[in-house]
Amino acid sequence: MAERQRRGRRRANNNATERSIGEAALRRFADAGFDGASLRDIAAEAGVDVALVSYRFGSKLDLWKAIVARVGATMVERLRGVSRTETTDAGSALAAAMNAFIDINCDDDAIPRVLLRDASHDPERAAWVFDHVSRPVLDEFLPLIERATAGGAVTAPIPALFFLNFAYGLAGHVIRRATLARLAPELADEAAFRAALRATLVEPHFRHG
Repeated sequence: MAERQRRGRRRANNNATERSIGEAALRRFADAGFDGASLRDIAAEAGVDVALVSYRFGSKLDLWKAIVARVGATMVERLRGVSRTETTDAGSALAAAMNAFIDINCDDDAIPRVLLRDASHDPERAAWVFDHVSRPVLDEFLPLIERATAGGAVTAPIPALFFLNFAYGLAGHVIRRATLARLAPELADEAAFRAALRATLVEPHFRHG
């Protein structure tokens, strides 16, 4: 029993350490970019030895890939949670998923900063973002968009374009929030910012007809 408890504590400590490294890496990649971030800086921010980062994750590219894959998996998990609990009509289900996606990006603006930066630069990293974030998230949204379109709740002749227009618009607003807040000071308030995103990026799609 005591040995099992010790193993359980070690696993919990290992998970906490990896989570700390992952959070530090996400922030550093968002702030400095892939080329500007170093394993040493990430280790310092996580409060661990750089050798531990290399041991747990491998190279800087391996760490970046692990972080991006984790972001994609978390997005899909949260979206599926919304889908499981949303039992109303197709339009409401799509709106709930779009609102959840706004929350995902606003909860940690390092996520869109990392993804948008690397989706348009290095081809290998762009392909990784597509395979582990863009494609899985799109696959969650497409059935919702198609059902909402079939039910007349939205107009989306090309469902993938409907989603990409929403997702890239959202990422751009979140990344440029400081600039937006200088132009519209009320957007400095977190609740007001999220409400404005919903009013701008979600609600207009459901007002036709």
